[in-house]
Amino acid sequence: MRINTTFSGEKVPKTTKIVYPVCGIGRDMLYTLFSLFLMTFITYTMSDDIGASYKHKMLAITIILIVYRIWDGINDPMIGTLIENSNLKMGKYKPWILYGAIGSAITTVLLFSISFEGWWYIVFFGVTYLVWEITFTINDIGYWSMLPSLTSDAQERVKLSTYVTVAASVGAFIAGGLVPMIFPGRAEVAFRWISIVIATIYLIMQVSIVLFTKERERPEQTEKVERTKFTDMIKMAFKNKQLLVMLGVILLYYTGSSLLNAIGLNYFILAFGYGTGGSYMTIVTVVYAVGTVIAQILFPVIERKISWEKLITVTFIVMVIGYIIFFIIGFIPVIQKDELKLGHLISFVICSVFIFSAQGLFYSALLIFIANTIEYNEWKTGERNESVVFSARPFAAKMASSLQLLLTYLLLFLGGVYDITQQISDFEAQGGRGELSDSAVIEAADAAINGAGNALYTGQLSMLIGMTVIPIVLYILAYVLLKRKFKINKEAYAMMKEDIDAGRIGPKYNHEL
Repeated sequence: MRINTTFSGEKVPKTTKIVYPVCGIGRDMLYTLFSLFLMTFITYTMSDDIGASYKHKMLAITIILIVYRIWDGINDPMIGTLIENSNLKMGKYKPWILYGAIGSAITTVLLFSISFEGWWYIVFFGVTYLVWEITFTINDIGYWSMLPSLTSDAQERVKLSTYVTVAASVGAFIAGGLVPMIFPGRAEVAFRWISIVIATIYLIMQVSIVLFTKERERPEQTEKVERTKFTDMIKMAFKNKQLLVMLGVILLYYTGSSLLNAIGLNYFILAFGYGTGGSYMTIVTVVYAVGTVIAQILFPVIERKISWEKLITVTFIVMVIGYIIFFIIGFIPVIQKDELKLGHLISFVICSVFIFSAQGLFYSALLIFIANTIEYNEWKTGERNESVVFSARPFAAKMASSLQLLLTYLLLFLGGVYDITQQISDFEAQGGRGELSDSAVIEAADAAINGAGNALYTGQLSMLIGMTVIPIVLYILAYVLLKRKFKINKEAYAMMKEDIDAGRIGPKYNHEL
């Protein structure tokens, strides 16, 4: 079998159209496990050692994560340049998809399976996490750069992008929904086996992309081309004003949308108990999945009937209203110092339908917008450079992740949440040594939560602010930036595509929106 097969034209082959998005399920299962539950794993399993206290190690890990993700974001354009200038026998993108998958699958299992006492764990974590960041970034940029390269046809791109986002959502929700139900009471063993299963699925799916998809035939594959220097790539990126706008929008949106997921599990555990909080979080995640996937499936239909500007405005309003209601539902029991009950959960679920459906449409639109900046770059500069342009998305995601980590740490630390989770971690450690049964761990954890008194409500309020108020502020900023500065609407894109097809591209035409 020839791995480096190609196709010509704008129509993506059927097998590629199926395999490429479906295999994204495994990617987002692994990324969700890492982004949402690595800190959960550490929070509920890390021991409190003499000379290396729980809070000190938690601070050290948070700093490592923030520094590495900032560096990884800065490193994205370098990797984008490497991929852009590659011309390997296997193809332009598929080699990097494969190499990155192998490294990130192995390091995922290591990080969820191995723990050391004291500061040696921090050293191990720092080295292994760095390898994971590099290898997953290689896979991530290779995968997402392949998407806009497959076709420039607007409708074909919308359809393919929709398939990709739906598959990504399915993967994220499988991991996000199952993990919270599984680990309480048996965290160490549960996370080890979860990481092995997900890493295996991820690796098999990435290998399938390499074996069964085709890349579109490009001039670089048959003609000798001049290699682009990294410094030239940086200059090109900063000349693409629409790309820079999307960089800011995605930074704000990703930070806001990730906070609810990052804090939500801790919130539900403290609000409803260690044994049931994870299950309740799963219910909300299922609603998240259903609402988002339905919205993304309907996106091509909705996108054809209304303007991009109207779509963004409507979804923005629905998201903000949903977050306000979510805050009110959670805030009333806090000020009354009352327990959150099943009725509150039902209200959270109903509210989440509107939040997550709107987010699904909003995110799908952003994905199209950033893909369209590739045509803008070709129209304005005469060069496409998909890998470098599309590295803006993971770059913004890494910056957003760093900001989200900092905000999450401050909210949990200042809210006193770590004082409670430290006790639960000690009980989980006893369970791992066989000193407590699963049910005994959960019972002891619930006693610690219920005995926290006023600190419990302080922690809940702190997390509510992080899950709702801060995202609302960030969404407002993203919306204003998008409305005022992003100029590629449907009419502008059609005009650019017409110019590109006619060869009217590059600086000599002095194109500007």
